[in-house]
Amino acid sequence: MTAKRPGYACPRCTVGRCTPQRTTFTDMLQDQLLSIPNVPAHICDVCNLIEFDQDLLDTLWECLYKGGAREDIAPAVPSKRSPSFGES
Repeated sequence: MTAKRPGYACPRCTVGRCTPQRTTFTDMLQDQLLSIPNVPAHICDVCNLIEFDQDLLDTLWECLYKGGAREDIAPAVPSKRSPSFGES
């Protein structure tokens, strides 16, 4: 009899197993990189699909995106990008 492997079958590749691990959550917020280390997630051992807990995503949405969507919040460092082709 074989032991049951932890986690669940990967919904993307259907070959690997998504197991609980910790990783870094990254996203863009108002043209700024947001990085939160050591966040619980399920990660596939074959295709590296990362699925974050829905409660975590709901909390992040409430804390960051609803309040961060205001126009009065300025980036920490102003953008110094040059105009793209076609911009004058």
